[in-house]
Amino acid sequence: MKPRIMENQGNKVFIEELPYLEPEDAFRIDRKSNIHNWKYESLYKGHIASFSNLFQYTLGGETILKGGETTMKDSKCKSKEKMKRYFSRENKVLTSQAPLSHLLPKKVPDNSPSDFLSVPLEMHSNENSSSKHVGVDVREKLMDENTSHYIRGEGVAKEEKNICLTETEQRLNRKTAEFNSRTRTEPHNIDMWLQFIEFQDFLFKYPESEGHFKITKAAVMEKKIAIMRKAMEVNPGNITLKLEYLQLCRGAMEAEEVNKEMEDLIFHNPTNITLWSQYLMFNQSRLVSFSVSRMCKVYQKCISTLVKYQEGSLQTHTLPENLSSEILGIFVKLCMFLKEAGHKERAVAAFQALIELNVFCPERLKSADRTDKIIILESFWDSGVPRFGEEGAKGWSFWMDNKDLLPSESERSWKEPSVDTEEQTILQGKHAKWETWIQIETLRESVHWLPWKPNLSDGETMDDCEDVDRLVLFEDVSHFLFCVPEDMRYRLLSEFLTFLGFECYSLREAEQENSKMMQIIDIFGLEDLKKSSFQEEKEFLHKFIGNIIQQGLVKFQGVHHTKLTTLLLRFQAQNENSENTDFKKFKKTARNILKDPQNRNSKTVWLEYCHLLSNLGGQGDSVEVLETAIPMLCINNTVEKECVPTFYKNLVENILKIPVDDEMFKFSKKTVMINAELVKKCVHVLSCFCDSRHGDLKNLESTTAVIKLKSRKKLEELLNSLLQDYEKDTKRSEEEWMCFLATSQCCALFEFVFSDLNLDSALCVLNKVQCKLFTLSGAHVEDKDVNQKIDHCLEQIFRYKIRIIHYHMSVHHSSLSPLRETVEAALEIFPDHVYFLNVFTELEKGCMVFGRIDRFFGHHIGRVSSPVLTLFAVASLIQRQKQRMDLIYGDIETPQSFMSCNGLMNKIRSYLDKSLENPKTQHCSFLWNVYLYCERNYGQNERAGGLFYRSLQMCPWVKDLYLDGVNIFKDSKLEEITDLMLEKEIRVQIPLEEIDILQS
Repeated sequence: MKPRIMENQGNKVFIEELPYLEPEDAFRIDRKSNIHNWKYESLYKGHIASFSNLFQYTLGGETILKGGETTMKDSKCKSKEKMKRYFSRENKVLTSQAPLSHLLPKKVPDNSPSDFLSVPLEMHSNENSSSKHVGVDVREKLMDENTSHYIRGEGVAKEEKNICLTETEQRLNRKTAEFNSRTRTEPHNIDMWLQFIEFQDFLFKYPESEGHFKITKAAVMEKKIAIMRKAMEVNPGNITLKLEYLQLCRGAMEAEEVNKEMEDLIFHNPTNITLWSQYLMFNQSRLVSFSVSRMCKVYQKCISTLVKYQEGSLQTHTLPENLSSEILGIFVKLCMFLKEAGHKERAVAAFQALIELNVFCPERLKSADRTDKIIILESFWDSGVPRFGEEGAKGWSFWMDNKDLLPSESERSWKEPSVDTEEQTILQGKHAKWETWIQIETLRESVHWLPWKPNLSDGETMDDCEDVDRLVLFEDVSHFLFCVPEDMRYRLLSEFLTFLGFECYSLREAEQENSKMMQIIDIFGLEDLKKSSFQEEKEFLHKFIGNIIQQGLVKFQGVHHTKLTTLLLRFQAQNENSENTDFKKFKKTARNILKDPQNRNSKTVWLEYCHLLSNLGGQGDSVEVLETAIPMLCINNTVEKECVPTFYKNLVENILKIPVDDEMFKFSKKTVMINAELVKKCVHVLSCFCDSRHGDLKNLESTTAVIKLKSRKKLEELLNSLLQDYEKDTKRSEEEWMCFLATSQCCALFEFVFSDLNLDSALCVLNKVQCKLFTLSGAHVEDKDVNQKIDHCLEQIFRYKIRIIHYHMSVHHSSLSPLRETVEAALEIFPDHVYFLNVFTELEKGCMVFGRIDRFFGHHIGRVSSPVLTLFAVASLIQRQKQRMDLIYGDIETPQSFMSCNGLMNKIRSYLDKSLENPKTQHCSFLWNVYLYCERNYGQNERAGGLFYRSLQMCPWVKDLYLDGVNIFKDSKLEEITDLMLEKEIRVQIPLEEIDILQS
């Protein structure tokens, strides 16, 4: 019966229309139900009668709208208008209107009577109107007031209109007016003009955030160019403004025109290093005209021109300060360019030739001309003997004196490891063509570091070389060779070690950018971002770096020999630590190094040895070594007396078991047990330092309570006198500043242990030193050398405060506030410091509220010209999302696109886009690698493809970007990308034709 009812029901509603309907079936299913009934209890809207109002008049009343009738059509349109939300542009303007001073009524004075009515002055003007116009020219009656004043040359004070402006608009208007005023009063202030141009970027970001119309980037760029042209009119010969102008016009002018302008500037200013650097980067980043051989010619032109001025053959222009240092910096840029383009063999050969020319030059040739030295060096290069860094290398000078002595068979037959077995393993994996090509390409590149040389004992010649790109002739590197002053040869060696991946802490911070980025990757455990390192490459680099240090020790004396010895100790410690073995072998090696007569009495070498012992976990052994070394070395204050405070500081830190200040901050919640005997021993050690009782370290009874009080007073007076002396004379050596720093830390440690580990006592001393350093830094802004040393001391004070607070938290239960405040204060001064950023993220990692981190990165990225800050922000976001996914999915495989559907990927894009818009960071290849990695793994492949071509426009010389492109497009554009690499002369280890043969 029910099917019959359903068939005949149709659109019938009443029961009488359905004769077969039973009472239990008398219901109807509403297929278009109202979902609001599920949300709140109310009547169904169909139960309420609704009537449309067809009239616009009420009975006996007036119209609804004044001024005329309203039609039905108009009322329906108005009823459909939606209420504007509070975040709409219109309401943003309303909510950010003028300050309260414009909204509140003006106060009426209390002494004025309430029944007094003020009469405007204009009402009295009619009485004197006749007398006012007596004797006035008729023409003035026909003109308004402004015109008559203009004819007489008089100015009129304009009445300020009461325009409602927001607080931000008022502040920006005041700033703009200030800049406009300063450009008239200080037209030759170049920094002010540049600040005015940078200020336009802030104006560009303001309107959209406040609800106003959006300003396009093109309009802002036109305004910048107009300001720059005005500045160049006032300062016609300024190179800084001209370079900034060319940088702004790169998008508006043709590339050839910009290049021609730069070449014209270089012709008139051939010794300007900043101009050369921008010229090199401009040509290096032009994808259309870029090729490796062309760039090598540009670098050759730069180095040869500057070398002529260095030697004195050209004297048409004044030489800049530290010209030799600047030439060496350009040479290092050239080698890094060749390395990133895949030509590692040529870069290593250039370093080897330059070191042989300067460090291992024969005695009888030291007074010869550079060209004569290079001609003679070519015979050594083609002789086939081992070069600097290779096994058995003895140098150019030894070869010149012993040409008859043929190298041993082991020296000639030292070869790089073969990778045939690994390649066969890859081919047996049956991977796709693009994946096989990338794996073999990466494998060969990791092994091919040294230039290929024929094995003369086997009768090999140059024709036996299978890969011509591995063959580096002397002509390929001779154009880049120059003479390095003797005081800079150690830096040349350090640059070579840094190029190979060994960190030399003696280099400037700007030269450690790559190592900082590697630290960030290690901090967050993002091994996918790291280039895969094969075992063969590790073994080769380990041998090669060790040979460089050992061979360099023979040629350096004095301070540089000591620095190389500390590098050798650090190299041995890194080797032991990487293998996770017992450090007994390291101790044995270090003791053999300390037995050397040049190292036996060197305080610096002993300090490095104790520091490395503590790093490897032997704080007890470090205490024993320090207690032995202090009586032996500190008695003689004539040599390296600046190291004495550091000895005592390290001894106290090891006794208290304060964590070592390494590059990786690890927030530990472990409790450290410190008894009263250890605290008493620390007070005794610092009292011995104060009284110079170096031999009484182990005699605890020699320090009485009276001596402790006297020592505290002496340390306080010592610190005050140091602060006064350094305020009067800041031009001191780096060793003196380190002594001042160590003495300040000893004073803080004494207050810490004297007050029974009271944190406030130690922080009081450190804050006192910190305030003085702030004052000195502000007083010596123009002196870069002094300011750099002060900033380094200030950085170390902040780091020491973090160490003390962290240690105090492990001994006593205390709040995180002191640590958080110290880190935030440090980041205000050093926003791109890896250590402080690491501490900051470690503190905020425990809670899932990331407001502080997001506010900090959002405020500083784009304003700080450093890729380190951007990379840290992106890495922290990736790690944050991985933690969330681990909580959600657990052991289940995480979806590949888990970040593309939420706001974190948008935030990553925002951070990277802001950083890559900055001219100082847009050519950083590592940021582009990170951007491609994020889009490929967590974003969208379509975006990654477009991003790949953007990256090539900025960094066409970086081989890793081409490999990322193959990872994105796979087989579809493998041939196209490899053809582009060959066109730009990027090094290709294995052609695609060889892959086809091997796979077949």
